[in-house]
Amino acid sequence: MKVGIIGCGGIAPLHIKAYKKLENVEVVGLCDLNQERARKLAARFHIDKTFEDYWSMFEKKDLDLVDICTPVSTHAKIVCDAAEAVQAILVEKPMALNVSECEEMINKVKKHGSKLCIGHSQIFSPHIQKTKSMVDSGAFDLFSFRTTLKGSFETLRAYDLAAAWNIKPEQKGIIWEVCCHHAYLQLHFLPDIKEVYAVGSKVKYPVYDDFSVILRTAGERFGIIELSWVTRETEVIYELRDSKGRRVEINWEFDQMLEKIEDPPFTVGLVARNILVDQKRLIQKWTKFATCYFNGRKLLPTFNLISSYIESIEKDLQPPVSPEDGRNTISLLESIEKSLDEKRPVAVKH
Repeated sequence: MKVGIIGCGGIAPLHIKAYKKLENVEVVGLCDLNQERARKLAARFHIDKTFEDYWSMFEKKDLDLVDICTPVSTHAKIVCDAAEAVQAILVEKPMALNVSECEEMINKVKKHGSKLCIGHSQIFSPHIQKTKSMVDSGAFDLFSFRTTLKGSFETLRAYDLAAAWNIKPEQKGIIWEVCCHHAYLQLHFLPDIKEVYAVGSKVKYPVYDDFSVILRTAGERFGIIELSWVTRETEVIYELRDSKGRRVEINWEFDQMLEKIEDPPFTVGLVARNILVDQKRLIQKWTKFATCYFNGRKLLPTFNLISSYIESIEKDLQPPVSPEDGRNTISLLESIEKSLDEKRPVAVKH
């Protein structure tokens, strides 16, 4: 299978590493308006050809799959153009700037008979998959799902982990770039979200950079999103609670999953037990981090997504993350943004 990648910025190397691990898959071309960046990436991964114009790559490389890793404002046009020339398309999250663009993309791929998969990679994390299986099987009677991300945009920029356009209003800012992960995870566990109420501020940047969201479903379950890009220390925590009081916590940055069931330290014995449990968790946390850092575990969700999509192409199955999934995520993001702007609860359209 011959793959071409459009966009050679931050996420592209991770995608290339995933393709390199797959048999009978070859990245044959890279495309970027910044040819110096494209050539550097091509040299790093021993890819023969770079292009400034993606139509040239389509014509010269006879691609089986095109992978779009460009800013969200470009997604709709590139996907619609690619649908005319390539049979399979993977586009990074978020799918588009608005639901109307999503509909245009869906109609275009249907017209040309192309497959389109959206890069909701965190769904393919082993811990997310494990907890989803627990919920689906009834072993964990999910009551609420909280997703929290706290960090510093300035720190991310200093380590080249975020692009300057991430806080640009024309790219829809942090809601689209970061909250997108939270939105599709919430929909993964709570598909019947009906209403959101978001409160927040534009503390340091021209976009909402510190906000919280309550998500109401059609039933008893609910979700919470907490997101800040103006805090110093980084924390990415996903917590599920069930009707029996159990808590499952996923520490995303450390690839750590644990069930919090310890009794409070109300006696000397319980204090001692809690100290031992905390020490055990601390050792596990940093051991997991070392494993992630040296063994490339951060690649795993992206690899699982890409390998699942390639399998669906080969077997002519539906993509693992459908365009409709992408559209529903954008619809939820639009509702969150509207709630922030209008300072009131907003219904979510499906």
